[in-house]
Amino acid sequence: MAKPYTWEEIKKVLKKELQKSKHILTYGTIGSCEINNDIDTIITKKPESKSSEFYGEVHKLFEKIDAYLREKYSCKLIRTSRFSDEEETKALGKFNLKDLNFQVMTYVSLSQIKKHWYADLAPNENLKDILDCHHKLIFGNKENIFKENFKKNYYDYLFIRLNDSDRINSNFKNSFLIERMNKLFDFILRKRLSEKPISAKNLTEVKKIFYKICDRLDRLEKNR
Repeated sequence: MAKPYTWEEIKKVLKKELQKSKHILTYGTIGSCEINNDIDTIITKKPESKSSEFYGEVHKLFEKIDAYLREKYSCKLIRTSRFSDEEETKALGKFNLKDLNFQVMTYVSLSQIKKHWYADLAPNENLKDILDCHHKLIFGNKENIFKENFKKNYYDYLFIRLNDSDRINSNFKNSFLIERMNKLFDFILRKRLSEKPISAKNLTEVKKIFYKICDRLDRLEKNR
């Protein structure tokens, strides 16, 4: 079943929303952009921006697309983060054939991209070559990804965990989403930062704790 909308239509909505961005360095796609399958998206953070503000913009961006799809086509957006979780995420979000699947990869540094992609690159593949050939920007300048101020973040392994476990835009049932995200918060705060975990009771609190962890990681990075 073909979608009732096109990628060009969705891209137009994205471009309009991205013009309001203050914290997104680049936004682009990678791969075929076959809308009947999924849209693979790479989003990078401005080095000077707080991670919480960056992720807040990302979440609001996909909330806008979700609202657009619901209003105009009576369908929704499902955000997935990793290919290995895609089918489970779609099932839990009650994906139907009219819905739009976005695989979203959010990055605060080039070192995070390298670590995130390491297991999927063949021995003869080069990350820069892949991005040069297959990464199509709709916002920002691709060269900024390779500049010195975007090069490294010590805590990028935890930002990988945040990206891979982020289900805020996945249209899960609220009770399950809260439970799912609380597992992430416990892992990062208690097991990786040796801090007292915080549990959310609703979606608003899920976002607040997510952003609080981002701010904590930013402070740790600044104080290294």
